[in-house]
Amino acid sequence: MGYYGNRFMSVKAGGKNMGNVVSFINMKGGVGKTTLCIGIGEYLANFCDKKILFIDLDPQFNTTQSLVNEYDLEEEYLNDYSEGQRSKTVMRLFETQTTLARKVDMPSPNDIIVNLNERMDLLPGSIDLILVESDKDGTKAKKVNRFIRENSLQDLYDFIFIDCPPTISVYTDAALIASDFYIVPNRIDRYSILGIKLLKQVIDRLDDNEKIGIKPLGIIYTMVKDLTQKTMQLKEMFERDEIVKEIGLFKNMTTFVNDLLVGLQGNISSKYKRSRADISSICEEFIERIESYESE
Repeated sequence: MGYYGNRFMSVKAGGKNMGNVVSFINMKGGVGKTTLCIGIGEYLANFCDKKILFIDLDPQFNTTQSLVNEYDLEEEYLNDYSEGQRSKTVMRLFETQTTLARKVDMPSPNDIIVNLNERMDLLPGSIDLILVESDKDGTKAKKVNRFIRENSLQDLYDFIFIDCPPTISVYTDAALIASDFYIVPNRIDRYSILGIKLLKQVIDRLDDNEKIGIKPLGIIYTMVKDLTQKTMQLKEMFERDEIVKEIGLFKNMTTFVNDLLVGLQGNISSKYKRSRADISSICEEFIERIESYESE
């Protein structure tokens, strides 16, 4: 484990199909987005033999913190993350030219991607993403897509999962422009539709301006506790909304597992019996939904 050496010369093992880029996104926070992103990616990698790249575009960089902790890379990450270096984070994609004499080159995968195990890699996030501002011509919003396409990363991975922030920003646009599909983690509460309506507005805007063609894989209910009469009423009201019908709903969901949220073993779903069963069912449905698009 550790940072990449010169490893990006081989193609994805045994596969001819290009990998898919999937954004995990909701404009409402606290919906279990990062836990679901890591849970699906880790399960597909370690239990389904898929090759996964995580890209952390959330300034809170919770995906990065969870994964470097899981694979004992905290010291290595912190050393490269220290002031003046930042050589191993997604911030490298958003660097801008500050003088006429200094041209900013796009980093290579070897420069910034961290190897977690044989089947999982990470492009780490950074709190410094809060400093990234949009530019007039939209160049920054295309940087992630350019990085993926120019380096043929879809030939190297079965899936590239992007953990997105719950905000409208240049890096939200960057994630959606780079993605083939999106998943919407969502809790059942009275405000659950608000973040999804805002997300749909963002996607429609990008489709109008950039023709991104991103497709919905569906909404996944997360951290579901007992389905009381009140919860069922909220669920039914939510599912009547036309935007929800357009995006679609996964049949499977994640239940509330306290150990997953606060357990000493971290927030990896497969480590806990109940959440492992949830994530296994979701991954099976995830693959089915991807294959249904590919067969069209």
